Amino acid sequence: MAPERLQSVTSIFRSGSVPVDAGGKGGDFERADIVFEGVEQAGGSFEARVFLNNPEADASTPMTPEHGYAGSFHVYGYGRYPGEPGPAGRPTAPMTRYVTATEAVRAAMASGDVTVTTVAVGREGQKGDGPGAGAIDPDRVSIRLDQPPPEGV
Repeated sequence: MAPERLQSVTSIFRSGSVPVDAGGKGGDFERADIVFEGVEQAGGSFEARVFLNNPEADASTPMTPEHGYAGSFHVYGYGRYPGEPGPAGRPTAPMTRYVTATEAVRAAMASGDVTVTTVAVGREGQKGDGPGAGAIDPDRVSIRLDQPPPEGV
């Protein structure tokens, strides 16, 4: 019997202009991290593909610097269980995720404002059925220069 093919489930989160905490450094920095606060894991698992200055990015966009690709992170969601309330009433489990993307941020800053498009790709049929509508809050995305994440993150 052939294995069941799972369909991709995609949600796209587009930020406006993202503030860059440059601390007066301009383009003179050694490290840049894109910080995602409040990422929700009380749902399905997904890969979050991060693109800078490419608001048209989607699941088919090549993950290359020419397309603004900055990196990715994974969320291992714990899904919803039978009898659990719907999205408005379910418990939340927010977390913070970091993507170190020094060269991608440097290139995006060279063109002025920096926008972040996050393409969350999961699989239908998994516990939680991939990324939910509130998996990533585009208003809680920032870019930090030369400020590594706290230890243990």
